[in-house]
Amino acid sequence: MVNILIVDDSARKIQAIKHVLEPLITDSVHIVVANCINSAKRELKKKNFDIMILDIYLPQTFGESPQQDGGMRLLKMVKNSKFYSYPRYVISISKYEQSTEVFSSSEGKIHTAIFYNEESNEWENKLSSCVEAAISIVENTIVHRIYDFDVAVICALEEEAEMIKEALINVEKYQVDYDDDIYYKGFFDTEDRKISVVLSFANQMGMVAATSLATKMINNFAPRYMVMTGIAGGTKPDKMNFGDVIVAKTSWDYRAGKDIRKDDSTQHLNSINALSIDTKLISYCRDLSQDKASLREIKDNFKQGDAPGTELQLLIGPVVSGASVVTDPEIVKDVLENQHREVLAIEMEIYGMYYAASWAINPRPRFIALKAISDFADSKKGDQYHKYASYTSAKVFQVLATRYFEYEE
Repeated sequence: MVNILIVDDSARKIQAIKHVLEPLITDSVHIVVANCINSAKRELKKKNFDIMILDIYLPQTFGESPQQDGGMRLLKMVKNSKFYSYPRYVISISKYEQSTEVFSSSEGKIHTAIFYNEESNEWENKLSSCVEAAISIVENTIVHRIYDFDVAVICALEEEAEMIKEALINVEKYQVDYDDDIYYKGFFDTEDRKISVVLSFANQMGMVAATSLATKMINNFAPRYMVMTGIAGGTKPDKMNFGDVIVAKTSWDYRAGKDIRKDDSTQHLNSINALSIDTKLISYCRDLSQDKASLREIKDNFKQGDAPGTELQLLIGPVVSGASVVTDPEIVKDVLENQHREVLAIEMEIYGMYYAASWAINPRPRFIALKAISDFADSKKGDQYHKYASYTSAKVFQVLATRYFEYEE
């Protein structure tokens, strides 16, 4: 769609301009008319215009006397305000030659001024030629999105995000127009390069909030990698310990499907729609899981609270997501027996982030979730190892981001 805005207070002149444009109008060309500065501002707030055909003599409000510099003031206002999108092409049409000269001296390097002379059709030919060329360029423009940030990190809790911020340098709050979520940006500084990182935490726990935030971060920042860190409930206390980091190789909503009534009980029939991470990311994690020295260093450097007396492990396998915190071991048993016996953890957000990244606009990021065990999804839930688990998750991410992730293509 090509949007054209005509800004003029003369009905006769507007009709003349429309007559010139009529042969160029197709289903993909839309014309809007504004008859004063104020109405033009309202239209420019509503949508983006590709072409603006502008009178220089314009009233502030329709019915008032036109101001000699009205059009120029409107352009300056639009150019200097974040509330308006500046048109790609501006064509000034004035019956005062002096006005066209003023416009040309100010804007002529990138825009066009046309002297409106009713006794000649020269202005018509020039306007038709300019608009036809502009429409052709706009319609044939291909928008290429490129990667903007190296990594985007999403957390479910603020305390998890704080662990990421502590590992970055030059951290600062980052505001995005028309988006009320809170973002931070910073860097990992390596010998080879600075790795740009943007992070945020959701307004609430759960898949819906994670999907929404991940989608916005991908749209706003176009990251090469989308990462989730934080804590989860483990399912295999005989094979894992508090603080061990689980790589969600695959994830799905373990409550998706339908519940049916059978005799005097309700039976859940699950629909598993598993989403998987990139095989190269799995390879990175397998390599790091064998690097016992790096994992031991991560554990030994934790000085902020209680840590278990076990070695830190990096485990790779399925992780399932659900809408609520699990404290019932029967739920864990049901997942392991009826869905996948190798599920390593249960939590509330990963599948939402994986879904957002899988169906994101291009260029899509590679995605991975690294969640550390803070409990075992039973009634013994506590917060003794929350900080340690948040820490190990963040530090494993830091190692992957600085030693393994590839940023050039």
